[in-house]
Amino acid sequence: MNRINIDNMLYNQENGMLNTRELDIDSSKYAIFKSLERMVKKGELRRAEKGLYYIPKKSIFGELPLAIKDFIQKYLYFGNKRIGYITGVNLFNKYGLTTQLSNSIEIATNTRKNPREFDGIKIKFIQNKAPITEENIKYLEILDILKNLKIIPDSSIKESYMLMKKLVCNLAYEEILILLKLAEKYYTVVVLALLGSMVEEKNILKVEKLKKKLNKTTTFKLNLNLKNGKEWRIS
Repeated sequence: MNRINIDNMLYNQENGMLNTRELDIDSSKYAIFKSLERMVKKGELRRAEKGLYYIPKKSIFGELPLAIKDFIQKYLYFGNKRIGYITGVNLFNKYGLTTQLSNSIEIATNTRKNPREFDGIKIKFIQNKAPITEENIKYLEILDILKNLKIIPDSSIKESYMLMKKLVCNLAYEEILILLKLAEKYYTVVVLALLGSMVEEKNILKVEKLKKKLNKTTTFKLNLNLKNGKEWRIS
């Protein structure tokens, strides 16, 4: 844990990053920013962008630039509170669904944000109405993947489906219920149908109730040949 000394005002911060939105100091904003300004002039801090500062790190080749993984922390955390997570192609890669990595970064957040760019890397924000918490992240990641199952690059949708089915079915009963609840409340009906088709063998009462809610005239064309596809309107 690094400690940033702002004229005798101590602020604990992971990775040597200081996001002024998170400051909770009994002092005027003017005094705080004057202190930051002095520290920047002394070389003790660097300003990454408005309201975001970091402690410069040295190597044998000189000062290291701020890494993108450190820069995006301001969009993933507010203090210790989780407020965002990586989604999109880089999420698919994390789960072994594709070998591709994207030059841009997609971050899911609960609030609408304009796209940004840092060090030539584009940062795109995807609004997710499902509550983002540290405990919810893995469920939201799974549901995001199911939502985008058809467009995962360099991947067979059948293989992706089977990989995700294995992962989902290995979850505890209570965790599957959380997935179903989040899918039903915050995701499209195709996500709910995919999830239901995966966990139907678990004989969860809620799954049968959800199946009956599906519109009988709707068909989700995903090029999946599932044994229970007809029941879940998946073709």
